[in-house]
Amino acid sequence: MTTRLYPGDYFGEAKPQDEEGERKWLINEIIKPELPNIIDNVDKCLELLTSDENFKMPISSGAPSEPNSSYVRGILTRNRGFITDYRLIVKFKNFNRGRQSAFKMDTSRPYPLKQIDTITENLTAVSDLLDVLQQCEDASRFVEDLVKVLDLLSKSINLLHFPPQGLLFPYNGNAVLNQLFANCEMPFQTAHHILNIDLVILRNEISMDFRNLKKITTRPWCDFDAKTGKTFTDKVRDKLKAQRGKKVSDVLQEEGLEIEEPSLLRNVFAHKNSHISTTLEEAQNVLARCVTFESGLVSECEKLSIATSDPSLISITSKLSALENCVSNYYTNLTLI
Repeated sequence: MTTRLYPGDYFGEAKPQDEEGERKWLINEIIKPELPNIIDNVDKCLELLTSDENFKMPISSGAPSEPNSSYVRGILTRNRGFITDYRLIVKFKNFNRGRQSAFKMDTSRPYPLKQIDTITENLTAVSDLLDVLQQCEDASRFVEDLVKVLDLLSKSINLLHFPPQGLLFPYNGNAVLNQLFANCEMPFQTAHHILNIDLVILRNEISMDFRNLKKITTRPWCDFDAKTGKTFTDKVRDKLKAQRGKKVSDVLQEEGLEIEEPSLLRNVFAHKNSHISTTLEEAQNVLARCVTFESGLVSECEKLSIATSDPSLISITSKLSALENCVSNYYTNLTLI
């Protein structure tokens, strides 16, 4: 007994699909009718980002747990993508002899929040692309521009969750203090310490890390090469990364440092031969704890982390996540056809 299958029969060949037709139907009947709602939400985000309203936010590390505890207090004002006013009182036990330091921003020089600037640029481009998509009749071009929209939304969200490295210690070059308080009478460094502030947007908050950094003056660890922008410590660290199988002691000896055994005598007279000798424990401590910063070597001795909620960022973060999810679903459905 034989069975014969005919094209188009239930058990025969499947009918060829009109992929282009299905894609156009999905675009015209499902996606395009929702574009005005998407555009409206993007415009609301842009409106919040470019609003002339001043947002004043308190800054506080909380009540000190002890009489001599470190603390930060102040008030920050944001307008659009700028910090327009910033008043700050900082007290670290090991900075300025434990006395509080007061800083007041020069309000004639607003400090730009680069993350907000970039997100505003991204959403402006998204808005323009969405206007084009409303008029687009070519399915392939529609998908290409939708991918661009999705990419810009994803980049904006990532910018809120992962601040650029250049805004963070030790890569920020103390830009916050140098720009915000350039004309302030209160110095933010002493002979032995230097203050540092990270000021970034993290999700829906303005996040700040306040550090008291100890200047490391032990040679050769602090020797700075202006051509490479690196210290001797960086040089040793880079060599260890490049030659992972090599012992720390071998690399140090190659760089001209003698390895000595720890002793009471060395602790008392450590300064005499520190530029040509070290103990393995001292070397490992420097390599683990010290970083190059502002043409020198520092280690973090005190730190306070503070986050203050920004009401407009709460709304923006929520809307961006919803927009990315919506556009991503549309794109996935188009690619499955």
